Amino acid sequence: MNLQAQIELITVPQDFTRLCNTVLRAEYGDDFLPIDDDRPDRGNDGYLKSEKRIFAAHCFKRIQNRGLDSEIYAKMSSDLKKAIALKGDGGWEIRHWTFLSNYPIPEAIASRILKAGRDAGIEVSWRGPDYFAGVLQRFKSVRELFPNLLANDIMWKLEEITEQIESLRVDQRDPVVTWVPRNPEEQQLLISQAPPAWEYLLFAGSLLQGKERLEGKWRDFQMGYGRRNGVYLDDKSAVARLGGVFGDALVVGNGIKPIFDERAQEEAFGPPGVPGDPGKIIHFAGRIISTYEDLLDWASDIRGTVYPEEMRHAAELAARVADRPARDIRDFVDRVVEEYGRIPQWLEMPNRGRLEINLTLELSVDDAAIEACMKEYKRACRRMRI
Repeated sequence: MNLQAQIELITVPQDFTRLCNTVLRAEYGDDFLPIDDDRPDRGNDGYLKSEKRIFAAHCFKRIQNRGLDSEIYAKMSSDLKKAIALKGDGGWEIRHWTFLSNYPIPEAIASRILKAGRDAGIEVSWRGPDYFAGVLQRFKSVRELFPNLLANDIMWKLEEITEQIESLRVDQRDPVVTWVPRNPEEQQLLISQAPPAWEYLLFAGSLLQGKERLEGKWRDFQMGYGRRNGVYLDDKSAVARLGGVFGDALVVGNGIKPIFDERAQEEAFGPPGVPGDPGKIIHFAGRIISTYEDLLDWASDIRGTVYPEEMRHAAELAARVADRPARDIRDFVDRVVEEYGRIPQWLEMPNRGRLEINLTLELSVDDAAIEACMKEYKRACRRMRI
């Protein structure tokens, strides 16, 4: 049974009054003035100061199994007349009147009550069980004050826990991933299912997804584009910047060497017969991809800097130096995906022989590109007389 249905079953007026006061206090704080229901209240069950709004609350004392239109109209009409009288007395400034109930208001009654309110200069409205259910759902502290309604809250939590448990299980309808995962969903399935040689498929998939994520930067690099970085260099600064540019490239390239340490690889993939570590495998692949991205960013930073006219061609030639090592990494990723992707088929062979895969990553240097850049750099320095 949902929360709204439980509220509709309240038959103790004091319980409903307490619900109304608690909900309105949660909604409006000290702006709402509750009225003692144990004493004559002249039809005032609460007052909202900022809106000059008076409330009237009502629930039936027993569950009704017949039409209630006449009883509902009689109650609403009576309480509205009391509010009109209070307004006339001048003790309460009343602009709005809201009827609170744990049952819905029929349309035929609504139109008659609205007209009566307009005639008296009072704007009429009503709030039913759906309103109280909505506030209780938003304010956990209010729900906890009504233990008889907490059964619904417990059901929510049980459903939430069940959903979390189900999300941790491998859906039996999902196919066993025996290929290089192409997206995070397939990657997570691969890790949870852990088929034979999953470590190598995970490594290949992480590389492939990283490479595809950077395709936009790769296309910008090929086009010779670099986003402006707001750096403007004068003659001396330009000479110093380009003079040390190849040292920067060397630092970027050397950053990839430590991750190919034999011990680091064994920690990631695990020694023979021992499962690998998914986090370390993903990190291993990520370091390779980050080196690739660093090269592209390095070239983009050079192209995004504004140099003196004499140095612009030398700067463009310097950026092109990143082309060879960037292609080395791209080719390595493609070879890993192709070679490791053959492993599942090899495992299915009944009389399989030895599968040898030797993949190494060495970042090469384009000597011709460096020589062309250095010649232009020196030529520019002579023109600038530096």
